[in-house]
Amino acid sequence: MEHFKNIQKRKGVDAGYHESPIHPVNGVGRVGKGGMDKHLTLVQMIEIAYNMEQKPNILIKAGPNSKWYIKKFDPSVLDNEIEKQKSWRDVSRYTMYIIDWD
Repeated sequence: MEHFKNIQKRKGVDAGYHESPIHPVNGVGRVGKGGMDKHLTLVQMIEIAYNMEQKPNILIKAGPNSKWYIKKFDPSVLDNEIEKQKSWRDVSRYTMYIIDWD
């Protein structure tokens, strides 16, 4: 799969608690109000995000038994958003994948 220039993995971070996660228009992989199926692999999540019109650049998983979440942030504000989350809630189990699309 060569849809992206770079993917970065960061452990113990999240961003945008109050922003709603985004979902594919066709509903593929969606579970409940906000998340994506916990059984999807990272590769499957990248494919889903790649096929979305918004080209979301953030994938988050909060542990092996949690759902995936898809978000989009301007890279210039992402570090600030991450710090906001760390200041008031425990995100130690979260893993964030930041995608730089081609």
